[in-house]
Amino acid sequence: MHGQDHDPIQLLAQLRQTLSADKLSVGFFLGAGCPCAVRIAVPAGGDRPLIPDIKGITTKVQTAVAALPAVKDSHAALMKTFDEDSIKDPNIELVLNRVRGFRDVAGKTGVRGLTSDQLKELDIKICEEIRQIVTCELPNESTPYHALANYILRHRSPFVEVFTTNYDVLMEEALEDKKVPYFDGFVGSRRPFFDQQAIEEDILPARWSRLWKLHGSIRWYFNKDRKVVFKSESEAPDDELLIHPSHLKYDESRRMPYFVMIDRLRGFLRHGGQPVALFISGYSFGDEHLNAAIVESLNANASAACFTLQHGVLANYPNAIALAKEHSNLSVLASDRAIIRRQEGPWTTSATTEPSLLQGVFDVAAAAAAAPGARRNCTHLLGDFKAFGEFLDQFSGLRLPLGTATA
Repeated sequence: MHGQDHDPIQLLAQLRQTLSADKLSVGFFLGAGCPCAVRIAVPAGGDRPLIPDIKGITTKVQTAVAALPAVKDSHAALMKTFDEDSIKDPNIELVLNRVRGFRDVAGKTGVRGLTSDQLKELDIKICEEIRQIVTCELPNESTPYHALANYILRHRSPFVEVFTTNYDVLMEEALEDKKVPYFDGFVGSRRPFFDQQAIEEDILPARWSRLWKLHGSIRWYFNKDRKVVFKSESEAPDDELLIHPSHLKYDESRRMPYFVMIDRLRGFLRHGGQPVALFISGYSFGDEHLNAAIVESLNANASAACFTLQHGVLANYPNAIALAKEHSNLSVLASDRAIIRRQEGPWTTSATTEPSLLQGVFDVAAAAAAAPGARRNCTHLLGDFKAFGEFLDQFSGLRLPLGTATA
């Protein structure tokens, strides 16, 4: 569906009303693009993202693993299987899925030239490299993560739920910096363990927010002897790091946290048919399992609204486009165009609109000689998590400069 311009003034009013509503359940979904919004100055000049996007992580991990003497041959054999299957440039999550899928069926004879032991060692080394890349701290408290934490602190009725596909602990750091109480599915202090019953019963203090790690964490480990998932800053010899779920049969006890976390996403959006709003940032809709959970839940609750804030032009997000054109309560808001209520069109505003009214949310094209009633094109800015953080500050009474930090 094409042909309908979208008015920035109307969107801005809707977003402000949604984020300021006292009794509305609000959630946030943070994808791999969010850490890229935190920029770190480099000595040679310019800056870099605090954590690369999934493409950048893939490049770093693949290069590192390919150079490790213990696994370089098995890594080469694994990558050959992608070539044989005509899969070009798989990202690191697809690589992990294949490693774990092969591990599940390798048995004593192996699979496609790789033994079970080789696959296990590849799994461990890949996860270790990922952990090294994403293990970092926020540079200061003027980051979009802190802006979100400030918003959550002031929006306690009802509590806020945060979902993230990221393995890092940046959101945890920001919540703790701002003294925002939250529950993430683990209980205990020395080696907190995953407590499925506590999640399902959901009997928690009303002021506690929830944080759900949909793809695991650099602090999640699995103890194969005790068959328990726990959280720690370091592992023991028999512990295995849990990063990224396998959607295959591979070890039910390892997969359980991922199932429960996705169920929380479904439950939040369904919400007993009551109004709810989910803001998605930094996610390109590349995970079919999560996409299915989102749209199935939106179908089940006509009162749910999902706003996905995309960085760059709409054409870069074909999966999001396809889903939004089928689901009227999924809005895709890109820099140049949007799909709202299944209608795709550009951002335009009246020639008489005062640009300052949209400052920080839209850039308005310079006025030019035009026929009466002509409209001006606009560029939507909130697809940048940094700009979204600055926008959230409006609702917590803060105006922090979310600028570039020094390393």
